[in-house]
Amino acid sequence: VDNQHVPHRYVLSGLWDLPWGRGRSFGSGWNPVVNAIAGGWSVGSIVTAASGRPFSLTVNGNPANSSGSTVVNRPNTDGRDPYGGNRTLQEDFDTSAFTPNNRFEIGNLGRNTMHQRGFFNWDFSLLKNIRISEDVGLQFRFESFHFTNTPRFGQAGNVVGTSAFGRITSADTPRNLQLGMKLVW
Repeated sequence: VDNQHVPHRYVLSGLWDLPWGRGRSFGSGWNPVVNAIAGGWSVGSIVTAASGRPFSLTVNGNPANSSGSTVVNRPNTDGRDPYGGNRTLQEDFDTSAFTPNNRFEIGNLGRNTMHQRGFFNWDFSLLKNIRISEDVGLQFRFESFHFTNTPRFGQAGNVVGTSAFGRITSADTPRNLQLGMKLVW
C-alpha cells in the first residue's frame, strides 16, 4: 500500500444564495436600507470525510544488522488484530501485539499495515454581495475553516520499544476564522 493511499474519501461542496432581498423570492420590495442589511446573503460549505492514511511500524535501532541507512527494521507481530479493542489517545492500537525483531533477523510485519484515524472536516462560509454600481460591487466574507472544531488526531507513535509507541501526542490545526472584504469590478 502506498504512503498516500486513502481508500475512502467523500467531499461535498455547495453554495446557496439565501432567498431574501432584492431580486430574490422574499423581500424583493424591501427599502434600500433593509435590503443592504438583510438581503443578498449566501452560505457555502465544503464537507470532507476520509479514511486514515497508512503508516509503518519500526523498531529502535538496527537489530537485523542490515546494511545502509535506508533499510528499515520492522517488528514481529503475533497476528492479532491491533485495532480489535478500544482506541484511546494513550493506546491507539494494541501495542502488545508487536515485539522488536530478533538480532540478525527481519521482522514479519509488512510495510504500511497500520492506519491513522479517519478524518472529518467542515469548512463554512457566509458572504454578502453589495452592489455599488452596475460594474462595481463589494463582497463581505466570513469564513470558518474546520467549523466544528472536531479533533483531528495525528499519527500514533510508530517505534516499538519507545515510550511514545502507540500514543497519539499531536493534533491537526484547530478552527480558524477569518473576515474579508473584496472589491469586485
